[in-house]
Amino acid sequence: MGAANIDVDALIAEAPRSAGALFRWRVEQTPAKEAFRYPDPNDNWVSIDWTQTRRRVDELAAGLLALGLRPEERVAISSGTRIEWILIDYAINCAAGATTTIYPNTQGKDFAHIVTDSGSVYLVVENDEQLAKLDSSAEAGQQVRNIILFDGEGDGERVLSLAQLAERGRTLLASDPEVVDRAIASTRLDDLATLIYTSGTTGLPKGVELTHRCWVYQAVVLRELEIIDPSALQYLWLPLSHVFGKDLLTIQLGIGFSTAVDGRIDHIVSGLGEVHPNFMCGAPRIFEKVRAAVMLASPQGGLKGKIARWAFAVGRASREYRIADKPLPPAMRLAYTVADHLVFSKLKDRVGGNIDFFVSGSAKLSAQVQAWFYSAGLVIAEGYGLTETGAVTCVNLPLPVRFGTVGPALPGTELKIAADGEILIKGPAVMRGYHNDPERTAEVLVDGWFHSGDIGKLDADGFLTITDRKKDLMKTSGGKYV
Repeated sequence: MGAANIDVDALIAEAPRSAGALFRWRVEQTPAKEAFRYPDPNDNWVSIDWTQTRRRVDELAAGLLALGLRPEERVAISSGTRIEWILIDYAINCAAGATTTIYPNTQGKDFAHIVTDSGSVYLVVENDEQLAKLDSSAEAGQQVRNIILFDGEGDGERVLSLAQLAERGRTLLASDPEVVDRAIASTRLDDLATLIYTSGTTGLPKGVELTHRCWVYQAVVLRELEIIDPSALQYLWLPLSHVFGKDLLTIQLGIGFSTAVDGRIDHIVSGLGEVHPNFMCGAPRIFEKVRAAVMLASPQGGLKGKIARWAFAVGRASREYRIADKPLPPAMRLAYTVADHLVFSKLKDRVGGNIDFFVSGSAKLSAQVQAWFYSAGLVIAEGYGLTETGAVTCVNLPLPVRFGTVGPALPGTELKIAADGEILIKGPAVMRGYHNDPERTAEVLVDGWFHSGDIGKLDADGFLTITDRKKDLMKTSGGKYV
């Protein structure tokens, strides 16, 4: 469906009323379809469908309710990207709670601040290393009522393994089968769903309050745009503590594609080759690393080196035609076919052989890297958004993309450029505010418009180009400000 034909207000009015209800809706739509696949301890890929996912999520949600979780109470997660992160996050929202995300490399006072400032009363950790961080703050330790471990055994009282939490959930469901249903039904669009702390540039991180409306809106709008096919397979490695990774879980609920989950960055290339996904999202540094690895492995001299250089020269010459969606001249079409057979197909095979597109976000993508991939027939589309705007404000899809821009705003999201060039954003995905910080909230949210701090320009078709940062800051390709 074309973006201009999407009635966002009607979509949201007819949509599920919370992230938990959206999860249940997805299960009802495609109960037997693959939801996730993930590596087991022996690195064999295991697949679960939506019905199996619901059973595990319901048990964990009921377990949290058995512990006493109340509406909008925060449950903090400190873990790398893995299937358990996804299941417990869905469970928190199904139990009417709110997830506080913590990067697993967060240390010391930042870790303690996020736990205490968020008011998190439950803490989910990957392992004993993450659990030990709680010892750095007496206040945080006193505030947290229960701890759930992904890896390791709990004491069955204050510290529970994931299996022990699920067992408590099964016990509660046996006596009260509708306990999770009631929690989902009690949750509203404007309730708190997720609390994400920005990395910050100075001082302590700020907590961004994102409501259920943010996630439901993006899920239903991305579904209507039809830029991802429901039959597609995503490869997901992004940190789920980051808003971009979290958003992909929500978009999956709206569209219904499958996701292969493996947060180990050193396994990305091998994982792509094993699961053959259709798309992957990432920060620019990942695409920079893939390009560097391919170039280092490619022969620089001899006949093979000459063929590779010739192929990329053909790819560069073809770009203006392909970007404009025009047919290649006959001689160029033949040359590109040969280049693809001899060189580009090998690169495509290294990333699984089925990639329709990549999406880059979180920082500016190098034009050189984007052009190099496109020469080889692999599209990297840029998107734009901030934690405060729920990650996906603009996306440069469907194909063909308009290089140099981050695309137009999602339907239902408004953009305008202030007199000083700052990008202002309004829409259903914009945060409710900064947690416990009304002064900073008032500084960046003025009459419903979020002041992004980014400088940009809009073309006649509404495509946004980011040109600068309002403050004297630089964002690395890994997505951090310095």
